[in-house]
Amino acid sequence: MPNFNIDRSRSARRTSRVARAVAVAAAAATVVLAGTGASASASPVLRSVSFGGFSNALANHSSRTLYVLSNEKGGHIRCQTACMILWLPLEVKDSVTTIATAAKVDGKIGFVARGKTMKQVTFNSYPVYTYTGDTASHQSNGEGVAADGGTWYVVHATSTSAVGTLLKSSSSTTTTTTSAGGGYGY
Repeated sequence: MPNFNIDRSRSARRTSRVARAVAVAAAAATVVLAGTGASASASPVLRSVSFGGFSNALANHSSRTLYVLSNEKGGHIRCQTACMILWLPLEVKDSVTTIATAAKVDGKIGFVARGKTMKQVTFNSYPVYTYTGDTASHQSNGEGVAADGGTWYVVHATSTSAVGTLLKSSSSTTTTTTSAGGGYGY
């Protein structure tokens, strides 16, 4: 005799994942930065913020914490499809050539292709992301998450090298581990 409760539960999880993916896609559309060079310099897009155990964390124009995946050094994108449900790439149109920065953002800003018309912002050769688990500015819920073949870290805004880019909290020693098929719901 089939267990219909298990089937309904799986169906509900699948529906929930689809709804989350649609919400993430809508959020990603609002995260995409518009403008180029001169217009972007009117208000800094990348800034340094300090909160909790983090000093000089890299944040976007909304003071949302930016993260890097440890195994993406050199612009080698590993965060694809399912990963992008939780980790939103900081993207700009292909026509953007510079990103405005505020004081204490010292690293090298670059780009890596993310499709036909978009590219992802990099910091000291690491592609940068926001985390959907951060529901407000100055949060770091993605710090230390082991997933997607590496570990996610807050970006150190004053670092000028790839080695110093990974900013680890002075008050945090906890690491959350998830894997595809677990924890993320995909």
